[in-house]
Amino acid sequence: MQALREKIAAADGLVFATPEYNFSVSGVLKNVIDWASRPPDQPFNDKAVAIMGASGGVLGTPRAQYHLRQIGIFLNMRFVNKPEVFVGSAASKFDAAGNLTDETAKGLIKQLMAELVTWSNRLKKT
Repeated sequence: MQALREKIAAADGLVFATPEYNFSVSGVLKNVIDWASRPPDQPFNDKAVAIMGASGGVLGTPRAQYHLRQIGIFLNMRFVNKPEVFVGSAASKFDAAGNLTDETAKGLIKQLMAELVTWSNRLKKT
């Protein structure tokens, strides 16, 4: 766990790509965040963070992403707000090898990553 905490602390920004389980984030993701954030010096503080997700449902992962934002507020994560990336009906948007084929989703992910870089650089200056 210490190695993970060190990598999080050293990162300029973080990307969470999450599915949605029972209207929330997976228990595994929640546990990793909980364990990594234990004192002293939790590594998520003031960290630039982007979120995206894909699911088999039509909506994508809005509830999981909202819950992740709620978790992150307590840890003082600094989320990129736009664009939101919800890849719904994921089975039709990935090929058999797991490659994303949906051009709209690809464009939104590219925008999200650009915003993460901008946000991370802005946070470093403050």
